Amino acid sequence: MQETTAGILFNYLRDVIYDYKNARLDIEKMPADFHDFANGLKYLADCLAEARDFSTTLSKGDLTAKLPSKENEIAAPLKALQASLKHLTWQTQQIAQGDYMQRVAFMGDFAVSFNAMVELLEEREERLKNIIHKIQAKSNALEQSNRLLTALMHHVPQQMIVINRDTREILLMNDNAMDVANNDAFYIHHLMRFVEEQEKTGHSHMVEMAYKPEGTEATRYFLIKTYALEWNEANAEILSVEDITESKFQIEELELFAYQDSLTQLYNRGFGMMTLNRWLEKKQKFVLMFADLDNLKYINDDFGHAEGDIFIKNAAKHLRTFDPKALVCRIGGDEFMLLARDFSSGEAYRKMVDIYESFKNDPHAQGKDFEYSLSFGIIEVDENNIRSASDVLSIADERMYENKRMRKHERKRKAE
Repeated sequence: MQETTAGILFNYLRDVIYDYKNARLDIEKMPADFHDFANGLKYLADCLAEARDFSTTLSKGDLTAKLPSKENEIAAPLKALQASLKHLTWQTQQIAQGDYMQRVAFMGDFAVSFNAMVELLEEREERLKNIIHKIQAKSNALEQSNRLLTALMHHVPQQMIVINRDTREILLMNDNAMDVANNDAFYIHHLMRFVEEQEKTGHSHMVEMAYKPEGTEATRYFLIKTYALEWNEANAEILSVEDITESKFQIEELELFAYQDSLTQLYNRGFGMMTLNRWLEKKQKFVLMFADLDNLKYINDDFGHAEGDIFIKNAAKHLRTFDPKALVCRIGGDEFMLLARDFSSGEAYRKMVDIYESFKNDPHAQGKDFEYSLSFGIIEVDENNIRSASDVLSIADERMYENKRMRKHERKRKAE
């Protein structure tokens, strides 16, 4: 009888470990003096199962998982981990909204790296604000000067045009406006029609106009400011037209810098997530690829972080070849996200396999004691999608890990 009881208990423990959802223990079939022990063992198994379900949910990034019972002391560390991850998520959201006072002090080396990243973001934003502030201050100073020099309109660099508000007749143009009109007969007609459209909407005091001169490919940008005045007893309006093409390009370059990953020159996580959310809001059809580099920690630890940085940059180089119109961004240390329209998941998969092969055979990795490899997951999104950005990323992340496990299995099988 003792051997039979031991067998029952052994089989139950085995099922608890390997097939816990189907583990069953019939206490009534056991000797009476084992009932208390069996009940205690069953309670321990229930606690382990509850902790396992909870940890599995956490591993998928779901922080809304139902907490294990208060009596389950085995799951206590997991509850603490969930609370820490929720707080870290909230801190990250605060940082995204510009609160750079957030710091992490409870996660070891991660906290050091996280805090250094927040400080760098704060410094970079402050530098950009200073640059933009100087540009805006310069623009404001120029605007004030223009008002003071209206009477000297023939001597200012802006195009100055006086029109009759009632008849739309042009009453006067300064030399700069005349030069443009003589070189492009359609320009003044386009300018007047644009101003009339803006006046209908009530936004004509200061507006930006895009204009492509006939026979050219380059678009020019003009800032138009309007001022009402009396002109020889007529109800008139003066247009101050300034070419802001170069300034606009400078601001666009600054914005690009703010959204660029400094190591790879790809777009960073902020721009990638902003684009993903915008595409989801507009119900656009696209594919998302989530790529994760294999062996980065090994390369960093054994060959140095400089070699690890080369690894990351070479991965970025290959991912850029997916498609010229695709958005490629680095969203973490060794994680990348690609967004591409006009691709099915099958087409995207074949492209990613090609990138995997070319990356694996990168000249820099040849002859080294490590290999270049990446894993990826793909999700196709259409106009009927109701998932959030985090849900879409989570699915792609799970598929990436499936891809990673498949490659490990293949390598193991070949080794055998």
